[in-house]
Amino acid sequence: MKPFSQSALVWRKICHEKWVDSWQERLLWLGSERLVITQFSGSKRVRLEIYDVTRSEAAVLKREFGGEIRNLNRSSADWVKSIVQKKPIPIRGRLRVVNLEPETGKTADGDVIFVPASLAFGTGEHATTAGCLRLLCDVVPAGQTGWSFLDAGTGTGILALAAAKLGADRIDAFDADAIAVRTAKQNARLNGLSRKVRIWRQDVLKFQPESVYDVVTANLYSVLLRQALPQLVGAARTGGFLIFSGILRDQEAEVKEWLREKRLELKESRSRGKWIAMLARKRGGGRTS
Repeated sequence: MKPFSQSALVWRKICHEKWVDSWQERLLWLGSERLVITQFSGSKRVRLEIYDVTRSEAAVLKREFGGEIRNLNRSSADWVKSIVQKKPIPIRGRLRVVNLEPETGKTADGDVIFVPASLAFGTGEHATTAGCLRLLCDVVPAGQTGWSFLDAGTGTGILALAAAKLGADRIDAFDADAIAVRTAKQNARLNGLSRKVRIWRQDVLKFQPESVYDVVTANLYSVLLRQALPQLVGAARTGGFLIFSGILRDQEAEVKEWLREKRLELKESRSRGKWIAMLARKRGGGRTS
């Protein structure tokens, strides 16, 4: 895992939870994977944080949006340490996610995925990532091989790595954020999957699929998800599956309507805390995978 800069800055601001989507849209220019949203227990307030902020970005954020700028120094390492788990995260009895690096000279075998904690989003613990992983395990039968997979907004690359472990033979993943792309590529190397997973930098709104996929995943916040639906639906084959997360519970009905507008058949909607993960199928029949 690449160490944090000793001069790394973080921007922080408190807002009401109803404005989260609006703030996510305003901060999109910084890359969604750098944004961390924390909800306070028993409160409608949330804390917005942008990590790894440059001095020029800090000046713009402070001028345009207020909030505060802090120098992380040692606390950045403490933040990573605080989210490192002691035990693997089991996923449907088919995968185990470990938030540590493998021992020197070793790569992940069998059902283990190594995803060291980092500033890129997706270590398997957050409800949105966990929801996608579980739905992916549910939709792909054990032992199924020869299927194709696309992950839009890949973050750490965890979903793409999971697809490789579950038998996909064509795996593409992209993210708009350069830090996320570097992290995902590094994680693919750590897991010995660099040759199986293709990862690149891409704005989902400008994505033009060259082919279609059996399974498409997108862990995106709702405003971006709605804008990107044409690209995501276009990337799925007829009869293929789409897995969406990053959806807040109070946005569920609205997102379901968007799926109906795109003629997607909602197969399952699963909640965990305040988050929703959805499994949909592109109408037109065809084999599952």
